[in-house]
Amino acid sequence: MDTHQSLKDVFAHLEAHNLSGAINGLETFLSIHPHQVNSDRLHAVRTDYQLMADYWKRGFKDPQLPALYQSLLQRMYVLCSNISRSYGIGHSSFLSSIYLRQHMSARDWAPQNIREELEAFVSDAAVIELEPPHIRETKQRELYSQHEHEMNVLFDYILTSETWTDSISTAMEEILLSPTIDTNDQQLIVSAVMLSALEQFDMAKFRTLVHVYEKSTDERVRQRALVGWVLSFDSHLASSIYPEQIDLIHSLLEDENHCKELVELQEQIVFCMNAEQDTQTIQREIMPDLLKNQSFRMTRNGIEETEEDPMEDILHPGEQERKLEQMEASFQRMVNMQKQGSDIYFGGFSQMKRFVFFNELSNWFMPFYLNHSAVMDVLGKTGMDHFFHVMVEKGPFCNSDKYSFVFAFQQVISQIPQNMRGMLERGEATMNELAFEELESAAYIRRTYLQDLYRFFRLFPQHTTFVNPFDIDEIRYLFCADPIFSKTHLEPFFNEIAAFLLKQKRMHEVAKLLANYGEARRDFQFWMMSGYLAQHHVKGTLVEANDLQCYAKALTLQPDNERALAGYARALFSRSKFQEALETYDKLLAINPDKKSYRLNRAISLTNLGQYDEALKDLYRLNYESPDDQNVNRVLAWALVCEGKYEAADKIYTQLLSGGDAHPDDLLNYGYALWFSGNIDEAADCFHRFLKETGCEVQYILDNEADLLREKGITEAEQQMMLYIL
Repeated sequence: MDTHQSLKDVFAHLEAHNLSGAINGLETFLSIHPHQVNSDRLHAVRTDYQLMADYWKRGFKDPQLPALYQSLLQRMYVLCSNISRSYGIGHSSFLSSIYLRQHMSARDWAPQNIREELEAFVSDAAVIELEPPHIRETKQRELYSQHEHEMNVLFDYILTSETWTDSISTAMEEILLSPTIDTNDQQLIVSAVMLSALEQFDMAKFRTLVHVYEKSTDERVRQRALVGWVLSFDSHLASSIYPEQIDLIHSLLEDENHCKELVELQEQIVFCMNAEQDTQTIQREIMPDLLKNQSFRMTRNGIEETEEDPMEDILHPGEQERKLEQMEASFQRMVNMQKQGSDIYFGGFSQMKRFVFFNELSNWFMPFYLNHSAVMDVLGKTGMDHFFHVMVEKGPFCNSDKYSFVFAFQQVISQIPQNMRGMLERGEATMNELAFEELESAAYIRRTYLQDLYRFFRLFPQHTTFVNPFDIDEIRYLFCADPIFSKTHLEPFFNEIAAFLLKQKRMHEVAKLLANYGEARRDFQFWMMSGYLAQHHVKGTLVEANDLQCYAKALTLQPDNERALAGYARALFSRSKFQEALETYDKLLAINPDKKSYRLNRAISLTNLGQYDEALKDLYRLNYESPDDQNVNRVLAWALVCEGKYEAADKIYTQLLSGGDAHPDDLLNYGYALWFSGNIDEAADCFHRFLKETGCEVQYILDNEADLLREKGITEAEQQMMLYIL
C-alpha cells in the first residue's frame, strides 16, 4: 500500500471517531517507517485506550467517558499530524532544505527567546536613530540585514514546526499582540502560522490566529490573522475531533462587523481568482489603446519621446484631442476595474518575480518597508528617493509588487530620458495616489495581502509543494459554502454573497453556497436564485427541486412578483405546459402591458394551443410596432403556416432567409410551409439544407412536428416518401 495513502486512511479513521482503527493503521505505518519516539507515543495512547476499555467492560458508568475518548482522539490526531508533517518534509527536497536550515541554526526556539530577540531588534533600531546620519545608515543596513536573516529562519521554523502545545500557542499569541514588537515581524509570523496550518491543521495555531484577529489593535496584523484562520479551518475535524473550532467561529460571528468583514473577504478572494481573466481584458482591450496613443516609444536604447508631425493638426484637425480622450477612457476603465476590486497589476508584475529577492520563501509574505536592506541598496543607486517614497507608500500595489517595482525600476532607470526622470522625481508623472484613509482601511489592507498570497501560490517556483487555498477544484476558497457557517449569524449575508457571485458569472459557486442555506433561511431570494441555476442546468443546489418547483416556491412567498412569474412562465413553457404558461403571461401583461417579450411568448403559447386567430392578433400588433424584429417575424410566419396562410408566410421566410441573421430553424419551418402548400421539391431542398447545417438525423423532420403533420393531412406514406427523397 502507498505509505502516503496509509496515513490518509489513519486520518479518515480519526474523523470517523474510530480510534482503534486509527491506532492499528498507524502501527502498520510505523512498522514500515520505524521511529522510536513516535512508537512510544503511540504505545502510550493504546495503553490509555485499553485501560479505558477495560474499565468500561466491568460495567462502570463513567460520566467522563465521552470527554476522555475525545481527549484520546485529539492526542492521536496530534501524533498523526506530526508524523504526517515529518513524512511530508522528508519526501520534499525543498521542505527538507528549509527544515535543515532552521535546524542547523541551533537557535533555541522557546517562545521567550523568540520574544527577547524581537524586542531587542526594536530597541537596537531605536538607538540607531539617535546616531549621526553618516553612521546611522551603515548601522541600519547591518542591523536590518541581520534581522531579516533571523526572521527568514524563524519563518522556516514556524512553517515546519510540529503541532503547538497550548502553552506555546498562548506565548506566541502574546508575541503577536505585544506593542513592543515590530509590526512587520508580527505580520510575517502570522503568515508563517497560516502557511503551517494550511499544510496540516493545528488547533493551537488556528486558535492563535482567531485570538489575534479578535484582539489585535494593529489592523495589518489583524487582517492577516483573519485571512489565516479563514483559509486554514477544517470543518471535517470540527465535527469529529476539534469542536472548539465551531465554538470559536460562532463566537466571532456574534459580532456583525466580523460578519461584514467575512463577506468582504469572500468577495475579495473571488476578485483575486479573476486575476488572469482581468489581465487578458487589459492586454487585449485596454493596453492597445493606451500604447497606440502614447507619446513615447520603446527602442533598444531605451524610451524615446516621439516627435509630433507638424502637419497632423492641418490634415486631421481634432485628432490629437480624440486620441487623448480615447487614452483617458481606456485608463479610466482600468481605474474603475481596480476600484471594483480587480487585481489589475497581476499581469504586469507576474513577470517581475525572478529577482533573487524572491528566492527566499518568506520574502513573498514580507511587508514592504523602505529600511529593508535590499530596498536600501536600490535607493542609494537611483537618486530618486522622493519618487520611490510616493510610489511605494501611496501607490496601489501589494507588498510583493512594491518589491518587484523597486528592483525592476533600478534596471531601467538608465534608459529613461532625463526630462522624464525629472518629471518622475518631482511627482508630476506618478499614477493616482491613494488617500491615507484608504491605505489604512481594513478592506485595502486585506485586498493587497490576498494579492500577495495569490502571487505566491501562482508564481513561486515551488508553489506545488503547498496546499493552495485558491485551487478551483477545492472548496477552501469559497469558505462561506462550508457547513461550519450554515445556520450561523453569517447566513443573513448569504444572499449578498450569492448575488455577487452571480454577477461574476460563477454559477457553480452560487450552487455550492445555496446548498449551505439552512431551512429557515430559504427565502424568496433563495428560491429565485435556485430556479435561475436550475433553468441553466447548474448542478449542485437542490437536487430534489427543478426550476419549476423553485419558482413556484418563490411565488408562494411573493405571488405577484414579476420576476418570479416570468421565471415560472419560462419553466412552464419549456415543459410544453402552454395553457398554464398562457395564464401566467396574462398575469405578467396585467403587471407590465408594454413588455414585448411577454406578449410574444403569449402568442407562441396560443399558437401551440392551436388558437391561431388570437395569436395572430398579438403578432400583427407586435409586427406593426417592431417591423424589423426578426424574432417577431419568425413567430408570425410560423403562426401563419399553422393557420394555413402559406403565401403570407412565404414572403416572411423569403425575407428571413435572405438576411444576415438567418437561423437553421427558418429553413426547417419554411420547409414545412412549402410542404403543406404542395411545393415538395422546394420543401425537400429546405429540409436538406437544414440537415446539413445542423447535423440532425433525417427522422427529426417528422418527429419535430408530428402532430401538425397529422393536422395538415400529411399521410404516413407521404412522410416516408419525404424521407426517401431526402
